[in-house]
Amino acid sequence: MHYLGCSYGYLIFSYEEHCLLVDVHNGTKVKPPKLPSNNRLGYFCGIGILTGPLSSPNSRLLLCTGTSMFEWQVGTNSWSEHPLALKRERIHQIVFFKGVIFVMDVLVRLHTIHLSPEFSMQKIKIARDLESFFISPWLVVSGDMLLMLDLRIGSDELNDDLCYHFFKVFHLDFSVEPAKWVKMEKLENQALFVSLDRRNPAFSCMSPERWGGKSNCVYVAKLFDDPDETWTAVEVGQRVRKETVHSLYYGLSFPSDYSHLASLWLYPSLVYGTSQ
Repeated sequence: MHYLGCSYGYLIFSYEEHCLLVDVHNGTKVKPPKLPSNNRLGYFCGIGILTGPLSSPNSRLLLCTGTSMFEWQVGTNSWSEHPLALKRERIHQIVFFKGVIFVMDVLVRLHTIHLSPEFSMQKIKIARDLESFFISPWLVVSGDMLLMLDLRIGSDELNDDLCYHFFKVFHLDFSVEPAKWVKMEKLENQALFVSLDRRNPAFSCMSPERWGGKSNCVYVAKLFDDPDETWTAVEVGQRVRKETVHSLYYGLSFPSDYSHLASLWLYPSLVYGTSQ
């Protein structure tokens, strides 16, 4: 079985023509109909996401390769296949923002996808400069903003040979043409939650102090082998501990076990049905 992602509380797997959804909260399994035999999902290729909770009307399961998107409307007995204009580049991450599907490919290009009234895909024109040259990025939806979290490299002012890493955050300004990534000095009263594997959910949380968290922080799931340390909090703009940096590049440089699960964040099951 190949792991394709996690969405609305379900782990998504595929093997040849078979697909399986597993509820992480109670272990319930859902088996969609068989996929086309030439689907090319699996090792080094493939990402999956649900458009909504399985119980919601018109919920769909989307499975993507570098060339195609396979769409299953929950409750039906067949898949639809749509070509993707990605020139065979791997999809890095998929998010939903204001009712639109946003896809980031491995070259950090953004595309929008609409499923109705008919399938369409369009590349977003974004102004590029040195500030928005992303190295290790995550897309994160935060209310009415689409954010890009990026792990950057800096050098010590007293010794150029000493490098360090830190997080920067940008929001996409759609009010200009072309759109532009705008740097945010801080996250204000919110925190971001990310997994090393970009196929897993990334999300924001307002007022994290309510549950003992900290604003302007990035919470990363499982950076270390230490079983007692299941997550790490890093403040935006502050230096990342040196021993964590190699692991943070997990999503861009495939390790040999990329088809396996990485640690991830999940909402409690009661949240599904209102918001992911």
